[in-house]
Amino acid sequence: MARSVRRLYKELKPNSYVLRLEPDTAAMTFTGNVTVRLKKTGRPSQRLTFHQHGLTVESARIIRSDKKGRRELPVARINNQNSLDEVRLHTNEMVYSGEYEIHMTFRGRITRGMTGLYPCFFTVDGTEHVLLATQFESHHAREVFPCIDEPEAKATFQLSIVASKDQVVLSNTPVETQTKADNPQAVASGKPHDPRATGNLLTTFQPTPKMSTYLLAFVIGELHRKSANTKRGTEVSVWATTAQPAGALDFALDAAVRSIEFFEAYFGVDYPLAKADHIALPDFSSGAMENWGLITYRERVLLAYPGETAQSTKEQIATVIAHETSHQWFGNLVTMRWWNDLWLNESFANLMEYQAVDALFPEWHIWDEFVAGEGLSALRRDATAGVQAIQTNVHHPDEINTLFDPSIVYAKGGRLLYMLKTYLGEEAFRKGLSAYFAKHAYGNTTGSDLWQALQAASGVDVAAFMDPWLERSGFPVVTVDQDGRTLNLRQTHFLESGEQSDGRIWPVPLFSGRAELPDVLQKAELRIKLASDEPLRIDQGAAGHYIVRYARPEHRAHLASLVEQGALNAPERLMLLNNASMLSKAGQEPFADVLRLLEAYTGEDNEAVWGALALIIAEVRRFVDLDANLEEPIKTLVRRLIRKQYERLGWEEKDSESSSDRKLRATVIALGAYADDPEIVAGSLERFRAYKQDPATVDAELRGIIFGVPVRNKAEDAFKFLLELHDQTANGELKADATGALTGTKDAGEADALLARLTDANLVKPQDADHWLAYLLRNRYVREPAWEWMTGHWQWVEETYAHDKSYDYFPRYAAAACNTRAWAGKYAAFFGPKQDQLALKRNIAIALSEIETRVKWLERDLGSVQKFFKG
Repeated sequence: MARSVRRLYKELKPNSYVLRLEPDTAAMTFTGNVTVRLKKTGRPSQRLTFHQHGLTVESARIIRSDKKGRRELPVARINNQNSLDEVRLHTNEMVYSGEYEIHMTFRGRITRGMTGLYPCFFTVDGTEHVLLATQFESHHAREVFPCIDEPEAKATFQLSIVASKDQVVLSNTPVETQTKADNPQAVASGKPHDPRATGNLLTTFQPTPKMSTYLLAFVIGELHRKSANTKRGTEVSVWATTAQPAGALDFALDAAVRSIEFFEAYFGVDYPLAKADHIALPDFSSGAMENWGLITYRERVLLAYPGETAQSTKEQIATVIAHETSHQWFGNLVTMRWWNDLWLNESFANLMEYQAVDALFPEWHIWDEFVAGEGLSALRRDATAGVQAIQTNVHHPDEINTLFDPSIVYAKGGRLLYMLKTYLGEEAFRKGLSAYFAKHAYGNTTGSDLWQALQAASGVDVAAFMDPWLERSGFPVVTVDQDGRTLNLRQTHFLESGEQSDGRIWPVPLFSGRAELPDVLQKAELRIKLASDEPLRIDQGAAGHYIVRYARPEHRAHLASLVEQGALNAPERLMLLNNASMLSKAGQEPFADVLRLLEAYTGEDNEAVWGALALIIAEVRRFVDLDANLEEPIKTLVRRLIRKQYERLGWEEKDSESSSDRKLRATVIALGAYADDPEIVAGSLERFRAYKQDPATVDAELRGIIFGVPVRNKAEDAFKFLLELHDQTANGELKADATGALTGTKDAGEADALLARLTDANLVKPQDADHWLAYLLRNRYVREPAWEWMTGHWQWVEETYAHDKSYDYFPRYAAAACNTRAWAGKYAAFFGPKQDQLALKRNIAIALSEIETRVKWLERDLGSVQKFFKG
């Protein structure tokens, strides 16, 4: 039975908070006071309970307001219940339903866990500087002030902060006033002081709209910005620390302004605030966070350095900005009632980031990337037994972070909404969204509220169509068995383990383009006579969240010929390859057939489709753990597959080259580098030497590959050079390229040197250390020392990440490295006992199933793969 917590909002309904905070960076502490105006409901009691975590509430006053006026109820006792994340204000009188004003003073600690109020560190001219920032999602506002920390408990907030006059102070809304502040130390000591001499300012911000506690945010530090206005006059600013160049803010500013303008037009609802700040933080656990009016980011997903930023990074920056901007409506203006409907925030933002970027940068063909990235991620995760449904009950705060599974609540959710949009049509979809925002602005909703709005706009029973997809995990495989004009369609629940279906069915939109077929397959099987014997294609455009199995070899051969002729669009070419791979893993086709299908793609020139090709190559490389002799023939295959595109693209960018080709060049050269293609290895080493002399000579899209080749080949003193580069640069993308290269080492001694750095935050920031470990675990040459380090330093992992969204990624990172029975045993021995932790339980259970399925697949198909390469 899942542990559950009491929902405090059932008893206390806040209306407003007036909050003052005084951080002391030197002591890593803060003090504060808060006034909460609220309504008490429910049964009378002798206490009022608020959320807090790690705070000490030192004093409190309770004032009741009614027709008779204001009356103070004496507080008999303050009980800081740290084990329950609560503070209880006890009185000697009965507290009845009604309106109350609660005053509390409190103190707390600034902690390094990247939740609540925490420090960020950056260096300017060799001197370390500290910036303070907040991260309140999902339930971390309680770490900074006592509150009702639930998404349904919407209220207005007026925040005041005491900080040095030399620091920029930002929050959700514009500054209302700034005045000289008392010296906190002088006030605490009771000594006389002169406010004019302190250098501290009290900054008070304008009241926010009604919003959830998790959206409140502030940042204090040495910052600079660039600003512009939208067509309606909203001021948009991009901020960074003084360690970052001003030129790195330009691309993000353009994308941020145009994203607001796009969503205002698309939703038919104006951006609700007076300003929109986007700020790059040196230390940040997530990718970005949609705090209303003050969106926070990792530096590498907001800053684009002119001449140094890859096309793929620009696309990432634009999609993340669009994602967070869409949240200003989906999530902030209208918020889910409780965390089980998190998908209302994240799934929609996932869809909308692509909708916006496609409008802003149509030349990027971003919907192809949507299918390649979100589609494949969602299908492969959702095919694992035990994976969560999109809509999942939450009983305890420790479960909330486990909901942020990027492959499910983001990728699968976005994919399902894309499927729905395609089914309803763009016009009805937009009309329904506009009505939804108009009706529920500043309120809380559940999924049924959105379905009602979309149903009214489209005339379709949206709940009946969508709920089966949201409320349970998994998806179907639709088998197409066509014999001339006779067609049999059958849907069954697909599991990568090959387990038998439990009989569940879905409403499957067929997207067939054939008038004789229904729009939606509503039952397990359908037999029908077709109007012609032309081979049928379903899921045209790859909008459906399901995979298709064409039962007859001649049907599959026909589709392969369409690939060779370029007669299928890119999403369908991509999904045809992915479906073959997934069916093979489930035991429905030998993996050697997937490798044969690759022959149809030797002329492929779309980068998104090559993403699927690279995924197949990564999968066949897993067989090397069972038979090391397979590595050379696999490399030979890869060299042959890339040859045509390598000869077409070469190393140098061409005038008017498409964004797809710029990224495809990097994909092809990276595969060639893995395959030890002599020309590509030599070209990489030559360009690495050139980079050391002049970094501007190297295309940023190729930089990580060029770094990696000399590391793997122990050439050019690359390991030492890249370590120094990583430690000296403030460019997050450049740091990531160096990290990827360094962790590709084949030398166990070098791997040990990298692992030894992970616990030193001065060398590797905690926000990045988990990625270093993941890359080293994935590298079969140094997997053993990486595993030993992880198991030996697990206490450090827990202490560093236990309250962080990335904590439950560790079981996933480790599981991805396990391809054999021996490694499966290691995994079970270490992670099995950790299933008593709510934060890890789900991902460990899924990983155990995933590893077992993978090992069975590799053992089952090893013979066919060996035979393929001998042939």
